[in-house]
Amino acid sequence: MPADRKSCKYSGVVIQARDHGSRVVDCCHLWGEHLIRATTLEQLNGKLQHLFTPEGVRAGLRFKPRPTDIIISPFSKCGTTWMQQTVHGLRTRGSMNFGEITEVTPWLEAASDLGQNLDAEQVTTPRAFKSHLPWDNVPKGGKYICVFRDPIRALVSMYQFFDGWLIEPGAISFESFAYDHFLARQAPRGYWHHLVSWLSQKDNDEVLLLCYEQLQDSFEPALERIATFIDIALDDELVKIVHHQSSLTFMQQHGSHFDDHFLRQQRNPAMELGPENLSSKVSSALSRAARPEPSQALVKDMQARWDQDVKSVTGLKNYAALLQQITDQR
Repeated sequence: MPADRKSCKYSGVVIQARDHGSRVVDCCHLWGEHLIRATTLEQLNGKLQHLFTPEGVRAGLRFKPRPTDIIISPFSKCGTTWMQQTVHGLRTRGSMNFGEITEVTPWLEAASDLGQNLDAEQVTTPRAFKSHLPWDNVPKGGKYICVFRDPIRALVSMYQFFDGWLIEPGAISFESFAYDHFLARQAPRGYWHHLVSWLSQKDNDEVLLLCYEQLQDSFEPALERIATFIDIALDDELVKIVHHQSSLTFMQQHGSHFDDHFLRQQRNPAMELGPENLSSKVSSALSRAARPEPSQALVKDMQARWDQDVKSVTGLKNYAALLQQITDQR
């Protein structure tokens, strides 16, 4: 082993610990059984490169969906977990017989790395899957649900989700994360490319486009559209079950079903992260109270990026115009 590296045992796996700052850290000595979260954007990007293996991603891209399969593919932090829970509740009449939602709605890009067989039967039909792929790259042949969300809110949610999982709490400022991670992401990985790619399918009968704010303001009309789209017959009892089990309160109370522990237990070692988790996919009163407020300069620069990448292609002047367009398609 090179002299500038140290090994740290985590869950029976020997990991090569990265340098922390300008010195080598004996992470077992510093953190006990914990490994080290990112304290710089360079470290964050390095960890994210190991979230999936290239082979695992290629396996997901080779997946051949059935015509009835439902692929839920919003951009990250735009309502994916919420939609997974909604679709799973509709197809099972509210079964909560799962450890974590990704176990019953596999993530295309991660399934192979998590030991899941995308071709396997699921608990019921239709089969359902998660993805964050844009339309350009998502495997074709199934049915697709994409949820859009205001880019500022998506940015804030992503920052809070990473802070405490991938990022040492408070080590990277919100504005640095916004400019050097969120705004810096280019096609096909960025928010704007993802949005434009899916919006191009607004007239595709096999694609259902929704907005996060629609779900917040008028969940039941959206639920009716989702049920019709995935060919599930609604009745009053099922509406009540899914409405209740897709609520923020219910998902907070059952947080372990939506905390990504299924993925983290298997992929944290590859990212040199410990098992502890200070973030959640379901927002809490505490996280909402702690939401960072973007500066006026950041708001202006986010709009400039919208103008460059979205307005120039779609003619939509801002996210509010997109929300109105999607709402009018009811």
